[in-house]
Formats: sequence, C-alpha cells, structure tokens
Amino acid sequence: MARSHETLRSQIQNAAPVLQRLDEEMERIDFEPLRPASVASARLRVEQLIDTLLADFKGKPILGPLAVALKAQYLEAIHSRVMDARHAA
Repeated sequence: MARSHETLRSQIQNAAPVLQRLDEEMERIDFEPLRPASVASARLRVEQLIDTLLADFKGKPILGPLAVALKAQYLEAIHSRVMDARHAA
C-alpha cells in the first residue's frame, strides 16, 4: 500500500509542471467567437494540446480521468464564450 501511495505521489508531482504548461498554452488560445472557422481552430488546438501534453496521463487511475475532464472543461469554455457572443450580438 505504501508503494502505491508513493507511486501516486510521484505521478502527481510529475504532472504539476505539465499542467502548468497546459494552462499557459490554453491562455494563449485566442479566437473570434462569432467566426465558425476561428472557433473550430480553437477547439482543434485545445484537443491537440491536451492529447499531446497529457498523453502520459492515459491509463493512470487519477491522471487519466483528469485529462478527460480538462479537455471537456476547456471545450465547454469555448462553447460558453460562443453562446455569450451570440446573445450579445
């Protein structure tokens, strides 16, 4: 049991800089919410970044679901921004 806790702790510590980089990359994504091509490009960029940066998370009991949840969260943020822009227009 102590070994599994140590493994989990190590995985989380190793994930921290990757998650920081992901956050920084996501902040750089800019798009025009009323331009479908721009939205599609932003969605693709989110998917590519997560699939690339978080590839090592797959198959890990905590980090794997975290990667899936982060992708959904970032894509939902894009969708929300699109909906807000449409309502404001």
